[in-house]
Amino acid sequence: MSICLCGLSADAMLELAAQNGMELEPASPDLSTFSADPVHAAKVLNKYADQLPNPLEILVGDAKQRRRASSLTCRVWNGNMPSGNVYSVGDGLYVTSPELTLLQQANQLHQANLCQMLGRYLGTWTPKASAPNGQAERAPLVTFDSLNEFMHTAGNLRGTNTLRLAMTYTSEGAASAGETSLQLALCLPPQLHGMNLPLATMNYKVDLSAQAQKLYPHDSIRIDLCWRQEHFGLEYQGKEHGTQLGADYARWFAAREEDYELWFIANEQLESAAQMGHIGREVARRLSLNADTRIWPTESELQELLDILAGKKHPKPVSYRKLRTMARSSRRLQGEKNNA
Repeated sequence: MSICLCGLSADAMLELAAQNGMELEPASPDLSTFSADPVHAAKVLNKYADQLPNPLEILVGDAKQRRRASSLTCRVWNGNMPSGNVYSVGDGLYVTSPELTLLQQANQLHQANLCQMLGRYLGTWTPKASAPNGQAERAPLVTFDSLNEFMHTAGNLRGTNTLRLAMTYTSEGAASAGETSLQLALCLPPQLHGMNLPLATMNYKVDLSAQAQKLYPHDSIRIDLCWRQEHFGLEYQGKEHGTQLGADYARWFAAREEDYELWFIANEQLESAAQMGHIGREVARRLSLNADTRIWPTESELQELLDILAGKKHPKPVSYRKLRTMARSSRRLQGEKNNA
């Protein structure tokens, strides 16, 4: 018998493996061997017990294998498993791949939270409580290429359309949760109460000239959210940035030397709809978009999105069909406003 973690339990194990440099090998186990016995699960997962959510989410290959226990939630996988999308942790423990974990969560999470999870998997950071700023560096868990290849293989599995839609709203390369939340608040579409601005490139590298290096003694800088053609970007200032103002100012001057304009956005602003609404309109103007003819979320709608991104609200998932219906309605309203 073996145990296969899925859902949020798989998410926690994948991040734990990334933090600790654990090698996870793709495997093709027999789904019928996946156990749902809580005693066996506790034994296999003993050394990870304090690092995984409760209750555990585990995968079984047949509804008959389900077991009722307060410590376990069973998810049934019917049909064939896409090849290589279960990883071996060792000692009879398996975990769903990042791609498959995202697909499963597409049916469980609100679209904004799914985009956050996707942004984390596409990013270069992982949560780590013992780190100074609560996170550690790691390689991305997925890429757009690996996700597209997975969904091509997966076919029409439930959740693929929702995940594909999330991919259109999310950028690769974020280096913190705050950067992803800022990008989503600015770029999610109206039906999700975002400001529908063009996607920015995350952590865009700008090489510094010899003159710029006199101001900031490094070969290059990275801009958190950058609209490259406009030579304009935003820098997210987390709580830890209060101790590095000198370095931030030096980077700002170096960016100016390379003809890049940077605006700094504090964590407190990301929590305020009034401030983020103002910032969004100013960014639109800076990108030469007509802010007056765009559809903007109301302050209460934007605040709801910010609260979701901050984990203060936990709404139910929005179905793909409803998202598409809302998108058509938003486009119609935008067209009416443009023609008015």
